[in-house]
Amino acid sequence: MSKSIYMKIKEEVLAPELMAYTLAKLGSYEWNRTEMYNLNRIYEKPAGFYFRFHNADQLYEELKHCIQHFKGNLEWMIYVSPLTKNQNYVIELADVHRAKQTEAYQVNLELEEVLQDSYKEICEQAIQDIPLLCNHIEQWFGLEHKQLHPPTIPN
Repeated sequence: MSKSIYMKIKEEVLAPELMAYTLAKLGSYEWNRTEMYNLNRIYEKPAGFYFRFHNADQLYEELKHCIQHFKGNLEWMIYVSPLTKNQNYVIELADVHRAKQTEAYQVNLELEEVLQDSYKEICEQAIQDIPLLCNHIEQWFGLEHKQLHPPTIPN
């Protein structure tokens, strides 16, 4: 089992964990899914990061502004997940978010069917974008030499 991102230096962080590591420098997580995608099954689902900071209302708006200014292979976005009661946030591709809003997705929950021929390319380009997006976030917020905030256990 791999050690926690909190026990790693940046060079030890696995590619799917990079967003979790980067954003832990920005704020304290109450909850997160550390890996954005499955390294062994990259086509299982498109990369996405699911998380919630502790007491960080304004931080989400600043992060949204930062992500909107990222110029990568694809367009990324951040939004509040409609499927949670705890105001969890999602960072994912805009194309994936739009696909999830379609009637076809609502019927069978299969992104590959909605995105069709572009699905595999989207998965691959998202993975290529992640280190670039993380670097963009680090530079935007001046996080290059910051320490990770320890997680917060919600009350």
